[in-house]
Amino acid sequence: MYEDFYGLKERPFTLVPDPDYLFLGSQHKLARAYLEYGVKERMGFVVLTGEVGTGKTTLIKSLLREKEATQRLGVLYQTSVEAEDLLDLLLKEFQIRGHFGGSRAARLGAFNQFLLSSHARGEHVVLVVDEAQNLGPKALEELRLLSNLQTDKEPLLQVILVGQPGLRDRLRHPTLRQLAQRVAIHYHLTPLDQDETKDYIRFRLARAGGSGIFTTSALDKLYEYTQGVPRRINAWCDLALVAGFAEGRHEIDGEFIDLVITAQGGSLEGFEGEESSISEDLAPLPETSGSRLQAADNGLSAALQDLSGRLTRLEGLVLEMTSQLMPFLMRTLSPHSPADEPGEITKIAELARPDLTPEKSPDQGGWRPRWRHWWGKIRED
Repeated sequence: MYEDFYGLKERPFTLVPDPDYLFLGSQHKLARAYLEYGVKERMGFVVLTGEVGTGKTTLIKSLLREKEATQRLGVLYQTSVEAEDLLDLLLKEFQIRGHFGGSRAARLGAFNQFLLSSHARGEHVVLVVDEAQNLGPKALEELRLLSNLQTDKEPLLQVILVGQPGLRDRLRHPTLRQLAQRVAIHYHLTPLDQDETKDYIRFRLARAGGSGIFTTSALDKLYEYTQGVPRRINAWCDLALVAGFAEGRHEIDGEFIDLVITAQGGSLEGFEGEESSISEDLAPLPETSGSRLQAADNGLSAALQDLSGRLTRLEGLVLEMTSQLMPFLMRTLSPHSPADEPGEITKIAELARPDLTPEKSPDQGGWRPRWRHWWGKIRED
């Protein structure tokens, strides 16, 4: 959409993890070195954790791309599964076929035979589990049991667990002590600092064939809003480029970043720590009376969220009715001539201010209430 306008060969700030755009800052460089060392030395369990959007999957994809010919890699992306289903997923991922007749012993024997045959051919079997924080204690224990088969010097199955900070909490649970003791390498990614954020944006622009689009003030604002989380950086930079293209801006400064983010109504992200609590709900620890109470509380929370949605839609209807009534009243009380129109993004930012002070409307020839959010009219959808 905006590539030609800014002289780019492709969009530099997509949300899809792309190893071509892997930015090796100090943390990511060290994390990649640890991963490569763990795989090369065939260590049993390697754990990579980090906050949402810090680039864990991009690192893993870069590792998979550069795998050696002797490596047999399997990747699990769907991890909200029970322990009983995990073995079936592994058989499918490594293309192990057979007639097992629903027997766990037969499936386990087939998987062990696959590991032995791969070792005999000189192949190194590596399993990468993404979003591993969703695995429950029983599923994680199942992975430990599957990795028990080993030679005198090394395990026949290497496991790389990648997940959010909740994975660290999960591995600290007393029931998973044996698995935690097998973790040879653990590295935790944190967001970029301010200088790395600026370098990250410049790096991705350069990879796409551009430079100099964001001013220093814009880069400072982007760090302020994103706190150095790469996925947030990508989202806001992409929107800023779209908005800049719409208004014909070849240079984006800090003030324009403020306008763009105000027009969007800010971030949709929740408070810090919500992700880990959500992952805990998806993969609960063994049930106790306390967990049953939490389940009941989750049901109440769902009901409150539904009620909140209904109230939001009601608010939209009230605002819609107000928008129909107020122009007539304001024309009667205080008619004025239309004002000059600002740019589209500037108008949207003005509409996003949290008040209902009347403003001029050229299309209605009078006054109308200022919407609390620019999308207020379509909330009912």
